[in-house]
Amino acid sequence: MTIRYARYRQTSELFLPGVPDTGFPGSRALRRIGAELADIALFLVHRNRMALVVSIKRKNGRRGVSMAYAITVMGAMFGFASFAVDYGRVQVAKTEARTAATAAARYGAMMLPNGSTSAIASAVAAGAQNKVDGKYLTLNAAQDIQIGVWTASTKSFVQTYNSPNAVRVIARRTAARGNPIPTIFAQAIGFKSCDVNEEAIAMLKAPVQIRYDVPATASPYLAGMPNGTMSSLNNPHNSPDRAPTQSPIDATSLSFKPGETLSFDNISGGANNDSQWAARYNPDGNLDWMTGNDTATNSGELGKSNLYAPINALVGVFLTDADPRTRSTPETLDFRTDSSRDFSELKPKVGQVFFIGDGKRANGEAQRFVVPAGATRFYLANWDGYEWNNNVGLRTTMATKLGGVVTVK
Repeated sequence: MTIRYARYRQTSELFLPGVPDTGFPGSRALRRIGAELADIALFLVHRNRMALVVSIKRKNGRRGVSMAYAITVMGAMFGFASFAVDYGRVQVAKTEARTAATAAARYGAMMLPNGSTSAIASAVAAGAQNKVDGKYLTLNAAQDIQIGVWTASTKSFVQTYNSPNAVRVIARRTAARGNPIPTIFAQAIGFKSCDVNEEAIAMLKAPVQIRYDVPATASPYLAGMPNGTMSSLNNPHNSPDRAPTQSPIDATSLSFKPGETLSFDNISGGANNDSQWAARYNPDGNLDWMTGNDTATNSGELGKSNLYAPINALVGVFLTDADPRTRSTPETLDFRTDSSRDFSELKPKVGQVFFIGDGKRANGEAQRFVVPAGATRFYLANWDGYEWNNNVGLRTTMATKLGGVVTVK
C-alpha cells in the first residue's frame, strides 16, 4: 500500500500543522505516524471516489467507506493523544529540572564566601529539596556542580577555584543514571524513556566579610549596655560581670539590613568557662554540658532572652538602637539537642540570644542567620551559665553578610 499512496504524501503535512519537532525522542516518530495515517486517508479518498458515487444507491457500500474513514481517524487520534501525554510529561519534567537546577545554583552561589566545599554542599542540599517528575533530585557533586567565574561581558562561564563568583548546576534524569523520564504510549514505537538535562548558572555579587575576635569573657547580656552596667549578679562567687570589660563584640560594622542573611565560618581558637581547666572548646561548645542563664533563675537579663545551649558555644544577639531594657524579653530558644542545632536557616528576634556554633550543619552546609525586622546592631559572645569574667580563651570568626545572587543562565 505504501507504493500506491506514496504520491499523495506531498499534501499529508497539511494534517500536522501544530505538531512541533522537539527534543522529545518520540516527536519525530509520532509526526511520521501521523503523516502515514494522513496519506492513507488521502489514498482512500481517491481510491473510493467512484465508490462514493455508487454508494448513493448502495447502502452497504456507504457503510464500508464510513468504516474506513472511522479507522483512519481513530488511528490518527490515538497517535496525537499518545504524543500529547508523553510530550507533556517530558516538558513538565524539564521545567521542574530547570527550577531545581536554578535553586541549587543560587543557594550554592550564596555560600561561595564560605568556600567551595560549602557552596557545593549547599547546592546539593537545595537540589534535594526539589522534585523532578515526582522524585527528589539527586545531584552528583563531582559531575553536576561546577565552581567558576562568570564573565557578564562575554556571557561565559569558566570552571575554576581561583576567586570564583558563580556556580553552575546541571539537573540530570538520564538512562545512564538509571532514572530517565519514562514514557507511556511512546513505548509502542520503541521509546521507553527520555533523558532530561537542564542547566542553570547563578552569580554572586560581592559579599561583605569582616573578621572578629571574640573573647570567652564576652557576655551577651551586656550587649548595648553603657559602661558600668552589671549582669550575672546572683552568681555563687558574688562576682558580677561589668561593661565594658565583659561586653560582647559589636559586629554592627557588617552594615546589614533587616531581611539580609549572615553566615559564620573559618572559626579558630577555643574557650572554657573556668580558668582552672585546660580544655579549650570549639565554637559548638561543650556538648556534654548544657546550660541556661543560671544566675537569673533561667530567665533573661537586661532585655535579652534566656538560652539553652552547650556551655562555651559561640552565640549572637541582635538589637535595635533603643535601650534593650525598654523592650519586653523575647522567648527562650533551645539548642540542647543535635537536631535543634542542625538547622539550615534561623530567624531570631531582636533581643533573642541564639546559638551560632561553627556555623555549619552536620553535612557541612553553611547555616544562614536572617537579620530580624528593626535590628540595627549585632553582637558576638560566648555562652555561659553565670560569671563570664573568669572564662578563658579567644575565638576568631569570619562573619559574612551574604551578597545578592543573580541567575545569569
